[in-house]
Amino acid sequence: MTGLLLLLSCAGPPPTAVDYCESTVDFFCDYYLRCGRMAEEDDEGCHSTFLEVCNEVYEPHYIALEEAGLLALSEEGMEACAEHLETVTCEQQLFDLDGGCGTMWEGLAPAGGNCGPGIEKIGRASCEAAAGVGETCGEEVRCRSQADCVDGWCIASALPGEVCSEALGCVSGASCVDDTCVGFGWSEVGQACDWENRCPYRSACVDGFCVQSALLGEGCGDGVTCASGFCEDGTCVELRDDGVSCERADQCVAGRCDETCGGLPGVCFE
Repeated sequence: MTGLLLLLSCAGPPPTAVDYCESTVDFFCDYYLRCGRMAEEDDEGCHSTFLEVCNEVYEPHYIALEEAGLLALSEEGMEACAEHLETVTCEQQLFDLDGGCGTMWEGLAPAGGNCGPGIEKIGRASCEAAAGVGETCGEEVRCRSQADCVDGWCIASALPGEVCSEALGCVSGASCVDDTCVGFGWSEVGQACDWENRCPYRSACVDGFCVQSALLGEGCGDGVTCASGFCEDGTCVELRDDGVSCERADQCVAGRCDETCGGLPGVCFE
């Protein structure tokens, strides 16, 4: 986390979406390796994989949303995420941008707008005002994500291992079983996988087992998927940009294909 704190303390303009992957790789890889979330054995391998996938798959969406005035990267949120991932219990951090990492990105779409951006998945719901934890809620005011309205107040949703009820639900990815939140687990490459036992990053669940994915320029096919890009003639190649011919949506940066790849930030935001 030291590198991030030095970055944030330096004078100059605040970080933007272009800086996201390089600014977060250190603390995310520390967390991934500690919690078995990355199919890499060491820090060097994790850094290489994270930067390729982040820059190829996710950052183009962040940049487009930022340029459209719908998203902003928060310095304070990045620092909070780095500190959170140092100590969080692995079982309670189900998704990267939950919990203490939920404030790295700030959605800027106004209430009443057609859409508001999500991060790990671009949202398609219209924006509406929502209350935060500790604020009042009711029929006309709902709580923000990862919070439930209990007796007129927004309460943080229960984490895996914590008590849940009909009123107080669990965070996304967890279910209330016998009054306790239960989240999904993680398998290793070569182990069995399903919805309750996920594969680590740079691997995919193929025929019920975690199989390591290939990086750009590496061989793919016969059950080997691409960690970024797509498989073409047995090799992982870069995703195609707006206007480039395509046959399938998974060949495109925007995830949309109509003979040519669609542009970003996407139909919903246009």
